[in-house]
Amino acid sequence: MLPHRQKILVKRGFTLIEVLCSITVFSVLFMTALFIQVDALKVKTYNEEMNNCTLVMEYVKNSIMYNCSYDSLLNLRMKERTYIDCSNLKFQHIKNINVTTLFSDEKPLKEPYIILKVTGEKVLRVNLQLHAKMYGNIKVEECDFYKGNYKK
Repeated sequence: MLPHRQKILVKRGFTLIEVLCSITVFSVLFMTALFIQVDALKVKTYNEEMNNCTLVMEYVKNSIMYNCSYDSLLNLRMKERTYIDCSNLKFQHIKNINVTTLFSDEKPLKEPYIILKVTGEKVLRVNLQLHAKMYGNIKVEECDFYKGNYKK
């Protein structure tokens, strides 16, 4: 009888260990799935912010190219109004705003922001730089175009 009783005690111990192991495996899988979902949400938020900043930069570029005069660009350069803070700007809200009113002379404290650099005399070289924080590093996207003082 004694050997049979030892088998039962050994099986009870294994049953407890099996339950603990299955709970541990389930917890690890659940936490992994949770971290994947949180990371996916962070990437989605980041992509939406970068898309908005890129659309704002494209709008600024097109607005300067087609709607700003040569003199207004020289005026921005003379007043040193070269920064646009993109952190609170939404592309849908700036469509009806004159782009020259978005520029300020104070550098924003945090990213994302756009820097305007105007060089040249007769033909202006306009350089737009989008500074955005990407995974802890600051990434700079640039766009160059030219604006001249042409008479029709």
